[in-house]
Amino acid sequence: MQSYRLTINDDWYYLSDSYNVADLKATLAAAVHSGGGFVDIVSSVQAQVSLLITACSVVKLETISEQNLPDAGSGSSVVGPTYIDDDYWLD
Repeated sequence: MQSYRLTINDDWYYLSDSYNVADLKATLAAAVHSGGGFVDIVSSVQAQVSLLITACSVVKLETISEQNLPDAGSGSSVVGPTYIDDDYWLD
């Protein structure tokens, strides 16, 4: 089994192996070409996230093999850190 890890700037999200990656790539590209826009994703833990994508966004989409996936039951984070401001962050 494989999954995908989407990284936007410094935040990352695991996507399920059934995620439509071709559609996601097209949606991200369309947001950039239109001058920016929100792109909705559903992470592998079924959390819905709206991402603001601009021409300055650094986007990376990786294929992750099963042995490299985090175990959601072990307490390890399946989404990147969420920043409140420059001094504090939450996992």
